[in-house]
Amino acid sequence: MHCFRLQVQINDQSQYHKLKMKKLLIFPLFLSALISFGQELSCDDFKEGEFISSMTEPVKIEWKIVREGSSQIEIPGVLPDELKGTDFPMNPRYGIIEWIDDCTYKLTYDSTKSELTDMQKMVNQLGGFINEMVKIEGNCFFYKSTLKYNGGEQSIEGKFCKE
Repeated sequence: MHCFRLQVQINDQSQYHKLKMKKLLIFPLFLSALISFGQELSCDDFKEGEFISSMTEPVKIEWKIVREGSSQIEIPGVLPDELKGTDFPMNPRYGIIEWIDDCTYKLTYDSTKSELTDMQKMVNQLGGFINEMVKIEGNCFFYKSTLKYNGGEQSIEGKFCKE
């Protein structure tokens, strides 16, 4: 009977080691899946690169955004019918980004890269647009852009998506 107990202990230890080895093999696979599928974007992921930006109010429009360092280039897409015949700028617009915190920045227009329109000059005189990244979903962030003037403010909402 004593020999039987010894045999049972050896079998239990063998099972224990097999179970331990299985756990050791499964853990790296789980960790790898967690890292690759669990990655979520942060505001930092939208500070540089190429993006498609869009807004639906007051008019649906899309444009390409290229960011590098503190510079931003806005390249308008197709002009919607509602804006045809207006003085909506269709040339690339050059901006200067000044980060206020991780998810908020001020955008002014860069007069050293192109001649500014009257509207762009006014935006700069008022201190620029304050843009806040409100939420991130998938590869897009939703923003609120606010321009303050003489005690009032004008806001629009839109989104940036990584290309």
